[in-house]
Amino acid sequence: KFCRSLRKNVFCTFLFCYSSAFLPDFLSSMLSDFEVLPLASLQTHSVRGRDVQTQTHVERHLSFTALQRHFRLYLRTNTELFTEDFRNFFNSHVIGEENSRVQAHIDDNNFSAHILTDKAEYNIEPLWRFTAAPPDGRLLVYRSEDISRLAWPKVCGYVKTDYNDLLPESVRSSLVREKRQVHDHKKNTCPLLLVADHRFFQEIGRSEKSTTLNYQIELIDCVDDIYRTTC
Repeated sequence: KFCRSLRKNVFCTFLFCYSSAFLPDFLSSMLSDFEVLPLASLQTHSVRGRDVQTQTHVERHLSFTALQRHFRLYLRTNTELFTEDFRNFFNSHVIGEENSRVQAHIDDNNFSAHILTDKAEYNIEPLWRFTAAPPDGRLLVYRSEDISRLAWPKVCGYVKTDYNDLLPESVRSSLVREKRQVHDHKKNTCPLLLVADHRFFQEIGRSEKSTTLNYQIELIDCVDDIYRTTC
């Protein structure tokens, strides 16, 4: 999972360097399958909660069709990573698909999402992230597995190896004792400082503070999800 997410982020940064004039051909050379959707094709409506807890959340149903399938997302504001008054970032699941996870960002004229199901990993991003043209409301939808030219060598599978086998016997024994003790969740929390240089601010953030911050928050949200689901 970590390799797929890392590959996706490298792909996005690399793709942005190409001008919009070469975008269609370049997308075809980088992605074996993708689809461009107008933002207006997304259907969304708010869900009103009846209990006290849901009054502090924003809940939405969002649906769209892309890549030969129909998506129905249930979105709920992410209060695990953000305060209750921060309501542009969502997480939840695909309706009717067990074990699915969704991370989404909804702003005035922007939408991005990372959708993980048992069958595939889908990414939705504003098309303007990959061009020098101004935002026009279009979205790029693609699967992580369809990023064709950034295939990782098989050595990347090393992350699946049991790292305990590489440790001395004395260290392995202490780890076994720690696992038997009561788990302290605070030990799985670490500070993270993310800094954007001027090129990132100018190209990825389009020289806008809000756009740069939102993109960085999306990255932090992605890292947090990886950390929570693999540790």
